[in-house]
Amino acid sequence: MTTATRRPIQILALCAAASVLMLRGPVPVVHGQQPPAWLRAPIYDQIKAFSLGGGSADVTNLVLKRDRVEMTFTGTFYFATPVEGKVTGAVFIGTGTMKAEVPAAAFERDNVRRLLGSDAIDSDFKTAVLRMTDDTFNLIGKGATLGAPAPAAPQKIATEFEPQFLKETGINLSARLALSIVNAETPGLFLAQFDGGRRGRFTYALDPQARLPLAANIDSGEKGLLLAYQQPIYRSEIWVSFYSQTEYSTGMATYADAHNLVDITNYALDVDVRDPAKRLGVKARIDFVSKAANTRVVPFSLGSGLGAYQEAGLKNQFKVSSASVGGEAVPVLQEPWEGGFSVVLPAPLAVGQKVTLDVAYEGNFMFSHPLIPECYYLTSNEAWVPTHGALDRAKFDLTYRTAKRHKVASSGTRVSEQPDDANRDTTVTRHRLDEEVALVAFAIGPFVRAVETVKFEQGGEIPLEFSGTQQNIQAIKDDFIRAEMSNALRYFAAFFGKYPYSTFGAVFHPRPFGQGFASLLLIPNTDAGQLGVYAFLSHETAHQWWGNIVAWRSYRDQWLSEGFAEYSGMLYAAKRDGKPDSLRKLLTAAREELLLPPATLTGIGKGRLVDIGPLTLGHRLNTTKSFGAYQALIYQKGAYVLRMLNFLLSNPSNPDDDSGFRRMMGDFVERNRNSTASTDDFFRVANEHFIRSAVAQRHGLNNLGWFYEQWVRQSGHPSYAMEYELKPPQPDGKVTVTGTIRQENVPETWAMPLPVTFTFDGDQVARTTVLVRGPSSTFELTLPKKPIKVELDPDGWVLAEKTTTKAKQASASNYRPAR
Repeated sequence: MTTATRRPIQILALCAAASVLMLRGPVPVVHGQQPPAWLRAPIYDQIKAFSLGGGSADVTNLVLKRDRVEMTFTGTFYFATPVEGKVTGAVFIGTGTMKAEVPAAAFERDNVRRLLGSDAIDSDFKTAVLRMTDDTFNLIGKGATLGAPAPAAPQKIATEFEPQFLKETGINLSARLALSIVNAETPGLFLAQFDGGRRGRFTYALDPQARLPLAANIDSGEKGLLLAYQQPIYRSEIWVSFYSQTEYSTGMATYADAHNLVDITNYALDVDVRDPAKRLGVKARIDFVSKAANTRVVPFSLGSGLGAYQEAGLKNQFKVSSASVGGEAVPVLQEPWEGGFSVVLPAPLAVGQKVTLDVAYEGNFMFSHPLIPECYYLTSNEAWVPTHGALDRAKFDLTYRTAKRHKVASSGTRVSEQPDDANRDTTVTRHRLDEEVALVAFAIGPFVRAVETVKFEQGGEIPLEFSGTQQNIQAIKDDFIRAEMSNALRYFAAFFGKYPYSTFGAVFHPRPFGQGFASLLLIPNTDAGQLGVYAFLSHETAHQWWGNIVAWRSYRDQWLSEGFAEYSGMLYAAKRDGKPDSLRKLLTAAREELLLPPATLTGIGKGRLVDIGPLTLGHRLNTTKSFGAYQALIYQKGAYVLRMLNFLLSNPSNPDDDSGFRRMMGDFVERNRNSTASTDDFFRVANEHFIRSAVAQRHGLNNLGWFYEQWVRQSGHPSYAMEYELKPPQPDGKVTVTGTIRQENVPETWAMPLPVTFTFDGDQVARTTVLVRGPSSTFELTLPKKPIKVELDPDGWVLAEKTTTKAKQASASNYRPAR
């Protein structure tokens, strides 16, 4: 168990889960022990009421600065009634302005320009809602006068604020504030929502514990967000995210998982899906170990990311019915629309203390396709198990109770399948995963199972099972799918390292995409023997390594999963297809996708997807002004970055020799097996292998820092043009070739070794590399004889918008020009 590694796929509403502290109603008393004072006080109820009974203050040009955001107020503040001596909210009515300094990062500046049409974030406003546990009241409440309750208008704003905010974001803000007070967080958090100005309604959140950014799936450690709800996409859109000014000044920041409270080690789940059209019920036994001293409240993410579309976050969300520790009931903290729940433990935990929590929950969390009767699938495969933090790894023991006519396709090894002793109309199926994984998934239906054996070249064998529908419902060539899964699994095991799970399987599902969980794929009907199908099935199979054996650390590292799986699929598909131009076709399609214009809410946008931003922005690449950028960049550019590293680790005279690349990738897997890895982690491994490569030694390159900066952290997309001249042959037949390679449309600091290929009579080929620095570089090479063709990167090893080769006019009459 690696407690420092986290994965962001199911933390869209983690902050909501992590923050809930529902201190309403009776609190059970631990036998022989008085509950702590903070549990006896109705802190949560008082904060949630947001009653403006704390007086008011008239201000003129009052300036409030919170990190990089500066606000100016002229008007009246109405303050919430103090809770535990702390004012946690205020409503402002009057006139005001706000401005935020955009971080120096190119993407953040470009994103603000794209979304707001401005180089700065600034706006006027007429009302503002403030919620806080920091020292804001001390700054804005000077001279506040106590008196009668606030007028109806500000109280109405206060009353309506949180229900709307909770529905739009999944964040129970009052619970977050209560948790901050209870845990005596220093410094506290601050949130302000502004309205009535030229930018409409928008929100600024600053959370030193990074819990509020987690709710927006920002888990790389940023502390601040500026965002606004977008009704057409049913979620908030982030204008800018940023680390604290202290972190920028020191150059050091922590990931959000630094604030995780516990490490889950084992799940025992009893899953009731006997009536899947109406109910999915789960009884979960969760073993965890405390990571922080004095942990009193443990939050879990559950059903996160359902959102407001068709009110899924309300109608389909799980509801927790009970929780207990050691057989004794503990309070369950949960709100409608919230993507999770929290429990209050009987007593504070010490670091390293082990706890077993039993929790029961249920919801309308399964769906079926009208054309595929009786087959049921999870509404969200990533969010049906309670998790703490971003995809902590654990072992799983899974027991499924289904109707007799249904079979289960699940992650893990099927241990048993038999009628329930208490009800012969119920089948009890048990699966187990003894390896620690982050996610598990399942589906049920009258599946038809087909099984074969995978025999690995390195030794060992495992069963491979495909669960399909009956042929009269959906005709599927399961033998083709199983053969491709087996071939791809063996190919990747030889390439990247041992496959660790004791079984491998797939289940048909009716969605137009695939998903790869540990030991289980969910795939649509893809049974045609075509290049694209080979690439698709092997991409999903490659996720056993990229996403499961090695997961990504934060949203900034997601390309390590999707980009790696995409390139892995390309390599397999080209070999499987067996045609000389198979890989070229896949690479060409990837380059062409990068050059497409983005989609927007109103149609086709301007520019190219490749220019939207760097790989390190993950899902933030997709906005209402840049739909499609995530898919193009994380998948296609991510794959191409890995391909370029493949080239850099090869022998320039024989780039098809991928042994150096294989060693590096296998090393990366072994160092991070059953863990998560960041982009920096990957490049540390790649750098160690690169400095020993022929390309590095030929050109005197002693690190990959330049490559990382250019291709991962920037969004440049170069074009390369080579012009060459062949000198007259020497008496011994040798020929000197001179030339210039131009590097266009990227900063002058860019450098790249480029492959140059010479073809001679008799189909003889010679290869070398030329290092291009800046706008252009010259070269001179001696060849054993005159070539009939000279080409710059004919195999497409280096990502470029265009690559051209041209012979100088002087030699054109004597030598055939390159094609």
